[in-house]
Amino acid sequence: MKHAIGIIGGMGPEASIYMYDRLIQLSIQNFGAKKNNDFPEIILHSVPVPDFISSSKEKAIAFKMLQQRVTSLNKLPLSSLSIACNTAHVLLKDLEKGSPVKFISMITSVVKALQVDSIKNVGILATPSTLNSRLYQEELQKYGIKSITPHKEQVYQIENVIRNVIEGVADVHDSFLLRKIANDLTKRGADGIILGCTELPLIFPKSYKKVRMYDSVEILSLALLRRYYEKV
Repeated sequence: MKHAIGIIGGMGPEASIYMYDRLIQLSIQNFGAKKNNDFPEIILHSVPVPDFISSSKEKAIAFKMLQQRVTSLNKLPLSSLSIACNTAHVLLKDLEKGSPVKFISMITSVVKALQVDSIKNVGILATPSTLNSRLYQEELQKYGIKSITPHKEQVYQIENVIRNVIEGVADVHDSFLLRKIANDLTKRGADGIILGCTELPLIFPKSYKKVRMYDSVEILSLALLRRYYEKV
């Protein structure tokens, strides 16, 4: 029996759509899916949690909501669970405690991809909460990868871009701003850059070639598909 891929999304909604699209496209490109029954069963639960992009005040409410969804999803036959949001990974360890189904971490998956490519210095574009919680920095440190984070003013600029994407009002100026911050990270020594918020691949310029970009959504999608097709 094929076990489904479980995704807790909605943080934000457009990023979850993007993740679903990547799962389908990668199924075709990497796993040879052609017919309907070649594609994975995907259960995407879009959860409208309180905003904790830049604040942890609503974290307890968000955790309770997500915990309830994890319990519900565990009643279904799943190959794996995941959270389609970098910032929400601050809750991952506690969510895992009540889940017989194994989670695949977006953070861990990205760091593994960096290891494969022998990246030694990586820039991180992410929300204030993701950066302040050191989700990426601590995981990178385990493998001797130096993290380069934006300056304080740049972090708030990135946050504004992310909010614009969620609101559906992001434009070319937001894209230009991200390019400018990425250029600064490369000047400071980054030989790769993590798009460490699921909204960022929706607005970051695809034409950027100065260093390799690590799309956290695409990397997690590929990890989920590997688990799924291994278990089919």
